[in-house]
Amino acid sequence: MLPAVLTCTLLLCGCAASPGYGGNPLGGLLGGILGTNDPGDRELSQFERAAVSACGREADDNSRDRVRVTRVDQITRDTVRVDGNLETRDTRRDNFTCTFRSDGRIVDFRIF
Repeated sequence: MLPAVLTCTLLLCGCAASPGYGGNPLGGLLGGILGTNDPGDRELSQFERAAVSACGREADDNSRDRVRVTRVDQITRDTVRVDGNLETRDTRRDNFTCTFRSDGRIVDFRIF
């Protein structure tokens, strides 16, 4: 359990240190990814936030414009699934799904 907590804490530290995002410690990354339509308008757990952060970075590597997370579900105690859209410059909207594990690794990332 301790490695999972440390991994999540380390993943979120970079977001918290970003200047200019007001009082939201995850404002830069999560604000841009989740936008105004965050998944279910609910509070995300630290584990879910780490999943959104990691999957958002992975999705951003595959998109030149905007990444939007549409759904975040903790599937098991050790995995979170993140679904979303990649909005590209050529007006396509691709969907992605990502599975994030408690050890900090993305174990499945697919664009369809």
